[in-house]
Amino acid sequence: MGADIDFKNPEVVEECTKWGKWYLETTKVDGFRLDAVKHIDSGFYKNWIRTLREQTQDELFAVGEYWTGDVSKLHRYIEKTEGEISLFDVPLHYNFASASKNENYDLSQILEHTLVKENPSKAVTFVDNHDTQPGQSLESFVERWFKPAAYSIILLRDAGYPCVFYGDFYGIPHNNIEGLEELKIIIRLRKEKAYGKQNDYFDNQKIIGWTREGDEEHIKSGLAVITSSGGDGEKRMYIGTQFAGEKFMDSLGNCEEEVIIDEEGFGNFKVKGKSTSIWIT
Repeated sequence: MGADIDFKNPEVVEECTKWGKWYLETTKVDGFRLDAVKHIDSGFYKNWIRTLREQTQDELFAVGEYWTGDVSKLHRYIEKTEGEISLFDVPLHYNFASASKNENYDLSQILEHTLVKENPSKAVTFVDNHDTQPGQSLESFVERWFKPAAYSIILLRDAGYPCVFYGDFYGIPHNNIEGLEELKIIIRLRKEKAYGKQNDYFDNQKIIGWTREGDEEHIKSGLAVITSSGGDGEKRMYIGTQFAGEKFMDSLGNCEEEVIIDEEGFGNFKVKGKSTSIWIT
């Protein structure tokens, strides 16, 4: 980018560390989003964030943008930085984009070769960002119809650290793209419902789902998510005997009928074609 900085020079390293500490003290932030980390010496970043944590006695969450669809390269960078820095799960984003654009995409493989599946504690998941939106150099925007599914995957499952894109929440006016109304609901459900044991049903190319059984700490928590990339369908999924006899409704309003949980803790959860339903009590 025209900024040829020698990160092996001790004076440069010392000055960058001073700037990092100044930034923390001045802005009161408690972490960093590090841009284009693959262009900067990994040893520098490992020692830089480690030193700042020691100086501030703060956790200082750090996430790096290493742009590649190859999850093995993300693993190598995490190894080189000895796990000091999390990374954006770019392979997952590309899976979302492919699923939204390719009618033959196998939904059961949506999490394959992703950081959130292979190293979830270091994965920062996202659907789209400022680089992938229309008109940008890395444009790979996820189609509108699939975004509720993608956000359900990053917000309502138990792995990864999700990141919501401003443009998806508020819209992108200069591209005539409106914000996702469903996103507000999904964020609320993450706070209120997405707890407890997770049961996965990634056993079909066109319809996948999962349930969260809820926990005692969060009253009336628990939910069931089902997504279709083809036609209407349903999936029998276990959500827990504690819900036996209870009625579940689709919080996104795509399915109007109720689902009643049987004595064994299973429900026949429905979904309309090319949509997502999130079932809650």
